[in-house]
Amino acid sequence: MNLYLTVSFGELELSNLSFWSLVGITVLFVISFVLSTIPLTKNIKDTKNTASKK
Repeated sequence: MNLYLTVSFGELELSNLSFWSLVGITVLFVISFVLSTIPLTKNIKDTKNTASKK
């Protein structure tokens, strides 16, 4: 039984491990990007509130 599978994207062939590693890295990047925008939006709201109070 052959457990070494490849995933093909046109000319590019990735092993199963490489494909799922790329998927995992992409998911982690998206999660970290979303989490990093939370303090940014809070800071933007705070600056708008202080500017409107002046």
